[in-house]
Amino acid sequence: MILMKKSAKASVLLLMLVANQAQAFDLLEAWQAARTQDPLFASARAAAEVGRTKTAQATALKGPQVTLNAGVAGVSSDNKITDAQFSNAQFAGGGAGTKGTTDFRTKTDGGLDLNLNLRAEYPLYDVTLDKSAVQLNKQAALAEVQLNTETQQLMLRVAQAYFDALLASDALIALKSQHVAVAKALESAQARFKEGDVAIIDTHETQARYDMLTSQVMEAESNVQLTRATLGDISGNQQSVLSQVSDKIDFKRYINGDLQSWLARAQMNHPQVHAQQLQQEIAQVESGKFQSKYAPTVNLVAQAGGERLQGLGGSGADVTNRQLSLGVQLTIPLYSSGMRDARYQEALALEDKARSQTDVARQRAVQDARSAWMAVTVGQGQAKALKQAERSAEVKLDSTRLGRDVGDRTTLDVLNSEQELHNTRLALYRSHYQVLLALLNLSAAAGELNEPRLQEFNQLFISK
Repeated sequence: MILMKKSAKASVLLLMLVANQAQAFDLLEAWQAARTQDPLFASARAAAEVGRTKTAQATALKGPQVTLNAGVAGVSSDNKITDAQFSNAQFAGGGAGTKGTTDFRTKTDGGLDLNLNLRAEYPLYDVTLDKSAVQLNKQAALAEVQLNTETQQLMLRVAQAYFDALLASDALIALKSQHVAVAKALESAQARFKEGDVAIIDTHETQARYDMLTSQVMEAESNVQLTRATLGDISGNQQSVLSQVSDKIDFKRYINGDLQSWLARAQMNHPQVHAQQLQQEIAQVESGKFQSKYAPTVNLVAQAGGERLQGLGGSGADVTNRQLSLGVQLTIPLYSSGMRDARYQEALALEDKARSQTDVARQRAVQDARSAWMAVTVGQGQAKALKQAERSAEVKLDSTRLGRDVGDRTTLDVLNSEQELHNTRLALYRSHYQVLLALLNLSAAAGELNEPRLQEFNQLFISK
């Protein structure tokens, strides 16, 4: 029976361990959840959908346009025609007809006017229309670039929130470990004071350290809740256990090329550079619309319609008109009071502005890449130094404990050494997160931060 109970207990523990591992929430899962949960990214997706409609609009601009006009109105009409010429040929026999003039008059008081007109136009030549279609297609491409930018920004926000939550958890664990150690030391100091082995000052110092750590633990617990809430707002997950970063990290495997290659890639591939280049191209097309002062338009026009004037009174006349036409319409703008020239000058100024903004975007892309590169380079050196400092702190703690056992060191010395070790480890963890975030920023600056890239970084995370 005892063996069965132990076996059952072991099975429960194993199931709990497997469940915890299954519920571990890594960086990739946080990003995938954020794509459907984050309201800012939802807004970006909606904006991209708006941009995709621009392609259909561009196609529609160059297609046929059909309009139907219909109307009804009450009218009073009086039409008079004088000296109207007419001829009337004989219906048979080939005799000569009669010719002459006469007067006509149609009058309707309180009549009803019915009209119906169907018109179809197809553009054969229209520079403005063609360039507007080009602009719409570029705006559609711009929407996709902007969505890519928002995708990268979401990845960075998720990573920042994830690392903040991990660091807050690491800080809480470190403080709790110190709190437990100080609690044991306080209990021992109080017992030894009662036995007269130590002075009261040791008890007071340990009690002060214990009270300070109690306050710090409460603050750290609050920070854990806040950082998890921030991550939860983005990903919709505040409960799952976060995966931890592996202690063994080879940062160099994520750096492809030297600084100059990263700067060059940033100038070419930064999403903001792409977006601004498209803005510049849209501005160039806009100036082309007004470059020609007398740009003609040629449309194929088909029209069918009719009008009927129907008298409502007994003496009112009924008049019916029908028409059907198919032809080509040429339109040439001759004079617009200077509006076309003014629009052209405005478009040229906006083109210059867009060109300058493209140069600014390239400069910022280079600055972002250089800043991230420096953060990676310096961070790697700091992480290496902190790793060595951790080993030294461990050796110092062992020596201090040995010194306390032989009477050369006090309990307070041991507590100080433990605090130094925990602070060093926390600084090491912080440096790891900072380097990883800098690597993500470097990839973003080069326009290379995407889900496959995030999967590479996600391999560093393990379930604990």
